[in-house]
Amino acid sequence: MQAEGWPVLQWERFPGESLQAYRRRVDEIEEILQGFRMSRYRGEVAEKMERRLVDLQEQSLERLLLSA
Repeated sequence: MQAEGWPVLQWERFPGESLQAYRRRVDEIEEILQGFRMSRYRGEVAEKMERRLVDLQEQSLERLLLSA
């Protein structure tokens, strides 16, 4: 299935990740992806958002907060 020409992506919930944290993480991932799709990010901002996207895809918000 596709939304507006883009494939619908699904994200796994990490073991031990609360449902609330999972939903916040997925919402942030979707917001970043939408920004890239709409060409909202350029230069340093694009690099920062790409790093944030990778972090969100690889670990839970709880772990990201602990490592900050």
